[in-house]
Amino acid sequence: MMRRNPTRIELKLDDFQEYTEMKREKEEQNKQKQLLEQIQPPSGNMDSRSRTEMVHERIGYDPKPLPQPSRLPIH
Repeated sequence: MMRRNPTRIELKLDDFQEYTEMKREKEEQNKQKQLLEQIQPPSGNMDSRSRTEMVHERIGYDPKPLPQPSRLPIH
């Protein structure tokens, strides 16, 4: 099997500017998220029932049994 020669990757000025802009936006989002968490800390004392219900809702699981038609004995 033939091996491919390494491909040269060149970083252009536009690429670097785009990267720094994305990095700055991500840092801003993280700062805003941290400020919101400081103001309103997440409640970690949820009961397991509500958490289970949230998981069921998220995955689309309905634990209620489907109604079955009544079966009459055949004579």
